[in-house]
Amino acid sequence: MHTIEYVSVPFTTPFHEQLIEGSRINIHGKVHTHHHKDFAVELLSGPNIVLHVNFRFHHHEHTLVLNASSYGTWGPEIRVHNPLHDGDHFHLHIHVHHSHYNIEVNGTRVAEFPHRYPFFTVQALGIRGGVEVQKIHFEGFPFRNNWNSGSYDYGHGGYIGYGTESYVQPNWSESHEYNQHFGHHHHHH
Repeated sequence: MHTIEYVSVPFTTPFHEQLIEGSRINIHGKVHTHHHKDFAVELLSGPNIVLHVNFRFHHHEHTLVLNASSYGTWGPEIRVHNPLHDGDHFHLHIHVHHSHYNIEVNGTRVAEFPHRYPFFTVQALGIRGGVEVQKIHFEGFPFRNNWNSGSYDYGHGGYIGYGTESYVQPNWSESHEYNQHFGHHHHHH
């Protein structure tokens, strides 16, 4: 198991191994909408978002939205009940299955998200918006690599500025092995 504590949001952390069936990401936090009105937990792969879990707390829209994006293009939303409210402590659990992610909140399954892109392409976890995070722990990885080393090469410059106005999504080289799994990237000259 690998645990990260005292997380400041917005936050990203790289994965040092591929997600596999049975991998679990556990996030312990507290809703703190502040001026954000929502928060998101994302599984990132280069310029793509393999899984987007967005808890919304707008007065007209109290919902949980799941989606994925390839090179900035979003697919259809899956919208389910958002069980959380401002100030709630929560335990968010993302569990990788063969065909889908299981999303659990406080021990209750709230959604399943069928894989649109292969889960093994995920390179990082991102958390942004109106949330405080106390602890994140990762289970069900091989843990053959040292997750504290920080020396893993993702074929791109990383997620610097994630969750801020200045964020520029990373890009892979054209030859990156994961490119084939996402929509074709059209270069504008």
